[in-house]
Amino acid sequence: MAGETEAAVKTFADLGMCEQLVEACGRLGWKNPTKIQVEAIPHALQGKDLIALAQTGSGKTAAFALPTLQALLQSSVTSAPVFYACVLSPTRLSPPSSKKQTSF
Repeated sequence: MAGETEAAVKTFADLGMCEQLVEACGRLGWKNPTKIQVEAIPHALQGKDLIALAQTGSGKTAAFALPTLQALLQSSVTSAPVFYACVLSPTRLSPPSSKKQTSF
């Protein structure tokens, strides 16, 4: 089933990302979602809990950051309940990398 999902998904818009974030991905040079993003983003957008395991450089940071940003963007528009996200980084390398990639 994962192979079928990957074949059907060609863009971040196909994953259900809002236009503002799709454009941001394009500005970053991210043309197509990676395998971990295809598998994780739709679940995160549905509000499901995620645990993801993938190699370094596979796109894990974007896989959790994009849905988090989308939820925050939507909550600021709709006055939805407060959104919570907890990101656990088990290695010394991941936290600085995650902070750098998600800082504004």
